Amino acid sequence: MSIMPNSLSATSNTKINGCINVPGDKSISHRAIIISSIAHGRTKIKGYLTSTDINATINACRAIGAHINEDIDSLVIDGNNLEQRHGDNAELNFGNSGTSMRLMMGVLSAQKFSSVLKGDESLTQRPMNRVMNPLLRMNADIKTSNGTPPVYINPVSFLKCVDHTIEIASAQIKSSIMLAGLYGESAFKIITPQSRNHTEIMLSEFGCNISVKADSIELVPGNLNTPNQIEIPGDISSAAFFIVGSIISRDSQIKINNVGLNPLRIGFIKILKMMGANIQISNERTINGELIGDIYTESSILNGIDIPKELISSSIDELPLIVLAASQANGKTSIRNAEELRVKESDRIFSMIRMMDKFRISTDEFPDGMNIYGGSIKGARVNSYGDHRIAMTALIASLVSDGDILVEDCKNIDTSFPTFIDIANNIGMDIQIND
Repeated sequence: MSIMPNSLSATSNTKINGCINVPGDKSISHRAIIISSIAHGRTKIKGYLTSTDINATINACRAIGAHINEDIDSLVIDGNNLEQRHGDNAELNFGNSGTSMRLMMGVLSAQKFSSVLKGDESLTQRPMNRVMNPLLRMNADIKTSNGTPPVYINPVSFLKCVDHTIEIASAQIKSSIMLAGLYGESAFKIITPQSRNHTEIMLSEFGCNISVKADSIELVPGNLNTPNQIEIPGDISSAAFFIVGSIISRDSQIKINNVGLNPLRIGFIKILKMMGANIQISNERTINGELIGDIYTESSILNGIDIPKELISSSIDELPLIVLAASQANGKTSIRNAEELRVKESDRIFSMIRMMDKFRISTDEFPDGMNIYGGSIKGARVNSYGDHRIAMTALIASLVSDGDILVEDCKNIDTSFPTFIDIANNIGMDIQIND
C-alpha cells in the first residue's frame, strides 16, 4: 500500500482513455471483514480493498478475537462464532474511518471488555450520537465526548433486542443496530428509509434469518455460518472519478471492469444520464448477492438539471463529482436535500463551494446543497480539507482546466483509493507529487 504525499499537482487539459479495474468496494470490504470475524468458520475474502480505513476494521476485529491472515489479494478469517470476548481494556484508533467506528460500536457493545474508540482530527468532529442512542436503547453502556469521538464503551450483562425507527437514511446506523442485535435473543424490526443495503446482503450470505422490505428490516438473532468465500466487486465510488473524468474531458473514453452496481449505490449514474452523459453497462451478473457489471463511458455534452430528491441518498458519496460535472454543463444544476454532506469527512458543501470559487465557477450555497452554473475552470491551488473525495475530485478537474491544479492535504486519499494516482496516470492524466 502506498503512502500518499501531502500535496499533489495535476497538469491541465489532458484526456483519458483505456480499460481499467478499480480496487475493491470499501463499504462491502468493511462488512465482509466484520461479519466474517463474528461468524462460525473460515472465510476467504478475495479482492478486498487494501487501505488505511480497511486496516482500521481489521485491527478492531482482531481485538474481538478473530484470527485474520493477510495475503496478496485476499484475507483468510477464522471467526469467533459470536463469542462475547473477555479481556483487557482496548484502545482502538480508527483513523479517518467513520464506517469502521460506527459499525464496530454495535459489535463492541456486546463484548465483555471496555473499549475506547478514537480517530484522527477529522473523525473526532463527526457525529456519533446518532449511532449511540439506538444502542443505548438496547442496554449498551456507551458515552461520547459531546457527541463526537472518543467513544467509551463498557461491558453489560446482556444486550436486548428492541424495535427501532430511524428518521434518516443511514446505512451505518441500521448496520450498527443489526450487528449489536445479533448478540441478543429475540427478533426485532428496524423501520428506516432506504439506504445502501450491503450489510443486509452480507448477513444473508452468512445464513442470517433476515427479511428486508422497502422501508423495514426484520432480523432474528442466530448463528452465522461462513459461505467459505466472498468476492468483493470494484468500488463504484472509486470508478466514479474516472466515469466523470471521461464524460467531461475531450476525446476520452473509459471501460471499467467488474464494478459493483448495487441499485442503492448508482444514483449518480442516473443523475449523469439525466444530464446527457453517455454511459453504458454490460456483462451484468450477481456474485455473493451483489450486482456486478462493466461500465463504458465517453466524452458527453451535459445540461444542468434539478437533481431529484430521491436520488440523493444513493449518490451521497459521489455528489462532489456531480458538482464538478455540473460545472461543465450548460446552464444551472441544483442540488438540494443533501444536508448529510455537512457531516462527511469534511463539510462537503462548504468544501465544494470553496473549490468552485477557486476554479472561478459561480455557485449559490444553501444549508442543504447548492446551485452550480456551468463555466470554464481556471487553474488553482485548492485545499481538500483532509477529505479524500474532495482531493480526488479536484485532481479530476484538471482534465478540463485552463491551468494546472495543485491540491493540498491529500494524504487521506489512502483511506479509500491508494492506487488512484497510478491508475489516473496510466490512462493519460499527469499527477505528480508536489511536496
